[in-house]
Amino acid sequence: WVTIGGANPANWERLARMMELPELISDSRFRTNADRMQNREALVGILSAKTRERTTRELVAALDGAGIPAGPVNRIGEMLADPHVLAREMVIETDHPIAGRTKALGVPLKLSRTPGSVRRPAPLLGQHTREVLRETGYRDAEIDALVAKGVALAP
Repeated sequence: WVTIGGANPANWERLARMMELPELISDSRFRTNADRMQNREALVGILSAKTRERTTRELVAALDGAGIPAGPVNRIGEMLADPHVLAREMVIETDHPIAGRTKALGVPLKLSRTPGSVRRPAPLLGQHTREVLRETGYRDAEIDALVAKGVALAP
């Protein structure tokens, strides 16, 4: 699977030409984005037949070369090994007290002056209940009562 951004007029025309289907540009079914959406099934059929003529890598390279936004839809293993994902530190590893070394999502926003980071693994169920309830004004006796009633879970 490949995702292709051909919605605006310039990208649509580049896409039709790159796919060697320039006749689609003047086809009344596909002239505007609204037309293309109304005739989406027909267009998907036409484009799908052409995209199957190339491997994903070949297709993405051709789309990129034509200036058309596109990218592969990766399987999880492919995504984890993707050079861009690795370079952006979108998958990080943490040491979880029960699960051991685990992978987690990194911080998606990269800010030079205030970089974010994942500082600890996912919490255990109820691990921070007391801390959160204290921050919202509950006293220890009230938290103990909530835990005793089964309303809150805390170690």
